[in-house]
Amino acid sequence: MLFPSGLVLTLMMTCVHALPAFTQPLMRYKWPTQFVRSGKAKIEVLVQGAGPTVIIIPSYGRDGGDDYNSFTNYLVNAGYLVLRPQPRGTFGSMGPMTNVTLEDLSADIASVIDTLGGGQAIVIGHAFGTFLAKVSSVIYPEKIPAIVLAAPGGIYLPSNMAEMPFITGNTSLPIPERLKALQKAFFAPNHDAHIWLDGWYPEVLAMEHAAVQTYGSLTSHWGGADTTQVLELIPADDPFQPNSQWNVTTNLYPNRATSKIIADASHALFPEQGKAVFEAIIPWLKQQSSHI
Repeated sequence: MLFPSGLVLTLMMTCVHALPAFTQPLMRYKWPTQFVRSGKAKIEVLVQGAGPTVIIIPSYGRDGGDDYNSFTNYLVNAGYLVLRPQPRGTFGSMGPMTNVTLEDLSADIASVIDTLGGGQAIVIGHAFGTFLAKVSSVIYPEKIPAIVLAAPGGIYLPSNMAEMPFITGNTSLPIPERLKALQKAFFAPNHDAHIWLDGWYPEVLAMEHAAVQTYGSLTSHWGGADTTQVLELIPADDPFQPNSQWNVTTNLYPNRATSKIIADASHALFPEQGKAVFEAIIPWLKQQSSHI
């Protein structure tokens, strides 16, 4: 649910002094949830499973709910505690929505790790979420020893792809225009792009885009912090990362980065190939989580 910015501010002011670090689980959704304080923000977190902690950060302008349900269930069944912090402006998460930096959003992730994750977690970022995973690992290397970069896009983004999220996520545009962009940029051939017509939050998309623009180039830490272990998942049909850029991350960080190709998938990835993503991740995840 997307709250108008005025309502978000009113609700924040009402409860900013009343909330503890987190409340008891709620059952408003089909998953258990808890709330975590992060500065002026209140972050709703979907909490499932038990074991080493894995955080999932969703893509541009979308929440961390339905796109990741099946994948989360696979992780839970494999023995992991999966935390899905909902971006500000989605579900029950609230906080400032303008002049927000990637450092601010990284602090939200760090607060979730400290409050619910035992102080350390492996972070899985999807698309935009890979930017936040990288920056978070740079700022909090002791909390985030390893990251998964799922559909990160190329280090040199193809110019014809840059505008696509702002077409697909603009819910005021005609459906045929949005659907054409979804099929071109986010879904592999013969996959149904209609499933992503819903689930966009324009205010969240604007906030996250502004944070990326303010931060500037990520080239200097494309693989996170100097000590971060990296698994890059590249959808074979992702136009945001053409095959000429498939080996960039492993070439830059040969001692700590591994790349895997996910067949029959594009930039949306998780709703297309959730099981294949899990199967690609789990051997590496077991290795990394043994150190947490």
